[in-house]
Amino acid sequence: MRDPNICRVVRFRPYRRGMGPTFTLTLWDGGYGQMATGQDLMRYRLTMSEGKRRTVLFDGTDFGRAPSHASDSDACIESIMGFLCLRPGDTDADYFANYTEAQRAFCEAHAATLSCEVMARFGEER
Repeated sequence: MRDPNICRVVRFRPYRRGMGPTFTLTLWDGGYGQMATGQDLMRYRLTMSEGKRRTVLFDGTDFGRAPSHASDSDACIESIMGFLCLRPGDTDADYFANYTEAQRAFCEAHAATLSCEVMARFGEER
């Protein structure tokens, strides 16, 4: 049975078939509270699939959606993926202090390529 709070599922295939992993972003809306700035919090999960192996890279409820972006909009997808595809050098080093080994490996090997795929699909200048 499908979770009624899932508002969007997006699959990203930034590599040619068989040449790298695919990624799936799932977003949930509703009931996760608000940030101090008033932004509604959303749940998100980004997974990476390589063959039959699936790894959950990120799963959290700390993404504050911009009030001007509908929870299922392309702008919301672009925004959260910008947050998930950050790499060392993009922001303070402290940001990555609690990253898992899988998250660090993702940053090093795939974040830049996935970010380009996101911008090609959802970026303002597409």
